[in-house]
This record gives sequence, structure tokens and C-alpha cells, in this order.
Amino acid sequence: MTDDTCSAEFVAASECPTMIMWTHNLCKELKLRRTEQTVLYEDNQATIKVMEEVSSGYKVRSVDLKFHKVRDFVERKVFRVEYCPSQDNLADIFTKPLGPQQICKLRQALNVVPVPTEESLHAASDVETVDETM
Repeated sequence: MTDDTCSAEFVAASECPTMIMWTHNLCKELKLRRTEQTVLYEDNQATIKVMEEVSSGYKVRSVDLKFHKVRDFVERKVFRVEYCPSQDNLADIFTKPLGPQQICKLRQALNVVPVPTEESLHAASDVETVDETM
């Protein structure tokens, strides 16, 4: 358990270096060339500041090792951290209770389409098709 929002954000961010390195290695194995640095989007300004400041004396209680791993990746430019306003944070659709408008906005940004229902499939099959022999 963490004692503040900044520490909670570090706990979440601490999973990223492992996933980023796995993805980088997969791209390398598939001979895909990355043209840009990986970006970690963060909606907490305090967390970004602590990640980027080398001389930060901030104590991240109970997450010290995870904190250093994230900071190390930022310092070595394995990825960079950029601010993303909460209302645009795509991850929130998976982690927070959101209203219908926000869900629709984030779902659209993720290019997620509704699953067709039985009713919509029948309606689509009732549409006349153009005779291709014309």
C-alpha cells in the first residue's frame, strides 16, 4: 500500500520498464526499427518532476527499488515521460470508474468498436446487395 498519489503513480510506472524492454526486444527480433523514443504518459505532474530530476531527494517509501528502476530508465533515455491530462489518459478506461461520455471518448481514441449484436447482424444481412454482374 502506498501513502500518497505520487508513490501510487510510481508503483504503476514501475511495471513499465519491464514491458518496454520486452517490446523493444520483440521489435529487434522482428527486425523492426524504432524511429522514436518510447513515451510513458503520466497524468501526475509531481511524479514526472521526481522521475526527471536527477538530484531529487524525494523519498518514495516502500517502493525504493521500483523507483530507482524507473529513474534509471529515464536517465538512460530508454523512455521519456510526458504529461498527459487526466481526461486524455487512455489507461483510465481500464483503471477508473468513468462516466458514459468519457468512456465513449477514450474508447474511440483506442479505436475500439462495439461488438455486433445478433440484432445488428440480422439487420446487416437484410440490406440489399448490388448485383455484381451488372
